Amino acid sequence: MRSDCYGRQPLLTLMRKRTLDLKEGYRQNLALLGSLHVGKSTLLKQYLAELDEPGILPVYLDLENRDLRYFASKLVRSLLYHVAKAKGLPVSEDLETLIATVRPVLPVAAEEVARLQALVQEGKCTEAFEGLLDLPDRFTNGTGLFCVLILDEFQALEGYGVADIFKKLADRIMAQKNCLYIIASSFEEQARRILSERLTLLFGNFELVPVEPFDLKVSQEFIEKRMGGIKVGLQLRHFLSDFTGGRPLYLDLILQELTSLSATFRQQEIYTPLMAQAIENMLFDRWGALSRHFELIVGRLCSGRTNRLTMDILMALAGGHHRVNDMVTKLGAKKTPVIHKLAMLVDEDVVERNGTHFHVKDKLFRYWIKYVFQKRLETIELEPGRLKKEFKEEVGRAISAFHATSRRDLPTRVTELLSCFDREQLRLQGRRYELPRFEEIRAVKIRQRSGGAVDALEAQTSEGKWLLVLRKDPMIESDIGAIVEEVRTMPDRPKRCVIVSLSELDEAARLRALEERMWIWNEPEINALMNLFDKPYIVP
Repeated sequence: MRSDCYGRQPLLTLMRKRTLDLKEGYRQNLALLGSLHVGKSTLLKQYLAELDEPGILPVYLDLENRDLRYFASKLVRSLLYHVAKAKGLPVSEDLETLIATVRPVLPVAAEEVARLQALVQEGKCTEAFEGLLDLPDRFTNGTGLFCVLILDEFQALEGYGVADIFKKLADRIMAQKNCLYIIASSFEEQARRILSERLTLLFGNFELVPVEPFDLKVSQEFIEKRMGGIKVGLQLRHFLSDFTGGRPLYLDLILQELTSLSATFRQQEIYTPLMAQAIENMLFDRWGALSRHFELIVGRLCSGRTNRLTMDILMALAGGHHRVNDMVTKLGAKKTPVIHKLAMLVDEDVVERNGTHFHVKDKLFRYWIKYVFQKRLETIELEPGRLKKEFKEEVGRAISAFHATSRRDLPTRVTELLSCFDREQLRLQGRRYELPRFEEIRAVKIRQRSGGAVDALEAQTSEGKWLLVLRKDPMIESDIGAIVEEVRTMPDRPKRCVIVSLSELDEAARLRALEERMWIWNEPEINALMNLFDKPYIVP
C-alpha cells in the first residue's frame, strides 16, 4: 500500500464493502469530502488498484480543469476497455479498435458510442452529456456486469456548459441501480450545497464520508516509515505532526528534504537545527516546494487591485482575529465587503467557519501567511538575508515552544484553552456548543471510590460554575458514578459538567455520562478546539 494511504484502511474497507453490496442488490453511493492534499485521489486510486472483483466495470474520471471532451473520451474508453477485458477479448488504448472489438458483444452500445463522439465533436454539449450519462446503464444491462463510476472533484461539472447538469446527473443516479457512484470533492462547502440542493435524490442518496488529515498516531507511523533508518526523536515527530496539521503532502515534502539534508551532512539522527533548515528550505525559500505552492494559492485568491481586502483578511485571520467585528476593527474596513470576502474564502475551502468563528483551515498555510508572506509584504529589507535569518530563528522558537508546551500537564493546557473562550458558538463533531467567557479558572481534585483523586477544573462564569473533569487514561462507568456522587455533595453545584478524556470512554461510561447530561470531549474535540484557537495539539 502506498505510504500516503496509511490510516485509510477503514475507508478502503468501506469502499470495497459498498462494491460487494452493489453485486448483492444493495446500492449505497458514497461522497468523499476533504480538503486539498489530504489524499482523496490517492485513496481512490488505491481502491482501484486493489479492486480485484469479477463483474465490475470501474471508471475513474478526474474532472478538475477538464472539459466535456475529456469526460466523453475517458468514460467511453474505460467502459469499452473493461468490457473487453471482462469478456476475454483483446484490449487496446485506441478508441476505434475498442469499438470494433466490443461491437459483436454490444452492437447497439457501440453504435451509440460513435454517435456520442460525433455530438461532442459538433459541440452539442447538452445532448452529448445526457447520452454519456446513459452509457453505464447501457453497458451494464447489455453485459450483466456492474459499474463503479468515480467522479473526482465532481463539483467541476458545473463548468461544462450544460444547463441543469446536476439535475441530469441526479436523474441518472436514481435510475441506474447497477451503477455505484463514488464522488469526491476538495471544496466541502460547495459540495455540500450541491448535494443538499441539486443532487437530492429519492433513491440512491449519498453517504457522506469525511477524509481527514492524518491523526497524530498515523502521522507518527508515516514519519517513521518514510525516514527509514534515520532517527527522528519523539518530540520532533510530535512537532512535525502538529506543524503540518497531518497533511500527507506537507509531511512527505518536508521528510524528503530532511532525508536529503541528512545525506548531505551525514547525520543519521535529526536534531532541531536540521529540522529548522528543512522547514526554511521548503517554506521560506522562493523556490521551495511549499513556498511556491502557497504563493500560487495567494496569487489565485488575491490577484487584482480589488482583492487587496482578501489578502488583508487572510493576514488578520493568521494573526488571531477570528470574528467578523474583530477583523473589521483591525482592518478599518466596512463590514459588508469583509463578510462577502469571507464567504468567498469559505467557498474556496481556504477558510472554515465554525459558528461565529473563522479560521484559515490549513494550519501550515496559516503559519506561512503570518511568518513568511506578511513579513515580506510589510518589511523593507535593507540588510540582505535578515528576513531569512529571522525566519530560521522563528522556527527554532516554534520548536522550543512546542516542546515546552507539550511538557505542561493536562490541567494547565486546558486552562489555557478555556481562557480563550469569549461567548463562542461552535460545532464539534456535529454537535453545537455555547462556550461562555470564564472569569476565573482553578484546579481542583475529584475524589474517587478507590480513595484516589482525579484532576478537574472549576471555571466560573457570570451565570454559574462549570466543572471539567480531566483524564488521560480510559474511564469506566464507576468513574462516572464517583464524579456524579462528588458533584451532588458540592454546596455550589456546577451548571455544566464536562468530561475531558484523551482516551475513549467505554460504552457504559459514555451512556451514564450522557444520562447525567454531561458533555464529553475526547481527543478529536479537544484538539479541534486547540486548532481553532491556534494552539498546539495535546499529545495523548
